[in-house]
Amino acid sequence: MSVIHYILSENMKTYIGKIHLKWCYNCNLPILGKKCDICNTEALPVKLTPPGDARLGFRYDIDFINECLEREFGAKSIEDGIILLNKLPGNLEAYEVIVDGIVKYILYYNEEKETWKIKLKLHGAYDLIEKGANKRIVKIKNDLLNILKDKSTLLRPGIIEITNDIERGDDVIIVNEDERVVGVGLAMLSSNEIEKIERGKIIKVRFFNKNFQNRKLERYKLEEALNLMIEANNSVIYNYEKNAIGFIKNSYEKIKKPVIVAYSGGKDSLVTLILTLKALKKENVEVIFIDTGLEFPETLKNIEEVENFFNIEIKRLEAENFWEKIKEYGIPSRDYRWCSEVCKLNPLKEYLKDREVLSFVGIRKYESFSRAKKRLIYRNTYIKNQINALPIFHWTALHVWIYILKEGAPYNKLYEKGFDRVGCYICPAMELGEMDRVRKLYPELWEKWENVLKEYANKYKLPEDWIRKGLWRWKKFHPKDIW
Repeated sequence: MSVIHYILSENMKTYIGKIHLKWCYNCNLPILGKKCDICNTEALPVKLTPPGDARLGFRYDIDFINECLEREFGAKSIEDGIILLNKLPGNLEAYEVIVDGIVKYILYYNEEKETWKIKLKLHGAYDLIEKGANKRIVKIKNDLLNILKDKSTLLRPGIIEITNDIERGDDVIIVNEDERVVGVGLAMLSSNEIEKIERGKIIKVRFFNKNFQNRKLERYKLEEALNLMIEANNSVIYNYEKNAIGFIKNSYEKIKKPVIVAYSGGKDSLVTLILTLKALKKENVEVIFIDTGLEFPETLKNIEEVENFFNIEIKRLEAENFWEKIKEYGIPSRDYRWCSEVCKLNPLKEYLKDREVLSFVGIRKYESFSRAKKRLIYRNTYIKNQINALPIFHWTALHVWIYILKEGAPYNKLYEKGFDRVGCYICPAMELGEMDRVRKLYPELWEKWENVLKEYANKYKLPEDWIRKGLWRWKKFHPKDIW
């Protein structure tokens, strides 16, 4: 299956729960309720691929996407303000980029070319042309405007002009003779190949609209936009907070066990910690951080920031040495995640061995199918004396981010570097795009891990792709599990 079909296939839709995201086109703000709390205008649904767990984009994300757009199309189109990124289901790291309440681009990691690329939507193409895009453009005859449609094919005789930078598989912007955007498509041939032929199929048209018009909305500077977003969603966040605090209080009164919050340094556990501290007396809440030995520097710093912000002490539990254990167990993989047991679960299991606790955990159903199946309160199957309760189970990522910003709580700055999740800096659950980000931003950390992989690969004469393509993430590609 091609990359484009892999990303856009209708069969990929993942239904976990209601898609909450709407948009106030009057204020140009994301809305999680029925109406905008600023102007009282009814919000309209945003068309997202399920499960629709869109996260907040930071300045890094804006700059990064603009860099990709400039590299591929010759223009930066995203201005300062709120953007959201909706992670698409599947094994390829890809995000719908929501700007002004519309999905304008799909940002994805091309594993074959080992780089981040862009798939176009009509609104995104329009923005690019307006900003002066000069790459990957195909000009067609006006005679075709009544013939072409979505998923049709553009033939060579219909082309007037093309830019000289198109390669096979590139996304292209289709304009008419007046240089107005009418469509986007996928190049079936390169510019050089197109110039040499007089007939043949050239572009697979994905979206086409001869009368296309873009919507113009007011945009704000990012800091102002974030404050307005909080104000516009005040009533919804108030109700979610109220319900979560009520859940925590009721769970505590019913179960009557000592309370812990396992704080990971991530956004979901941060919100769970805030809610628990609001619901219960501070002295009745024990906060625990499990140091796997594979933490990012920002995570360790965030632990201290959270302690100081809430004036609490976070108990640090240390895992066994991962680098020593790998010599015993071998390279961890998605179907052989001994590292999760050794580095995360065992330290907590040992710490709780003499007592039973009620643990408030920041698990949300929108994160995955497996998490969506969990009950709101259940006993941990691995740590039998830990009863887990999930106060933010029905929250989306945007609920979480608006609440964190509203509270002014210190969040992990990894999120401002394009990270969708916070955890170990090496993990078999990572996609290649995530690994690319770690490799570029934290070369020393990644080099340490890559040296281990190289040693293992050399020992068993494994191909280069075992490391480059991330084949080590699956046990079936391991010749042995013991060093």
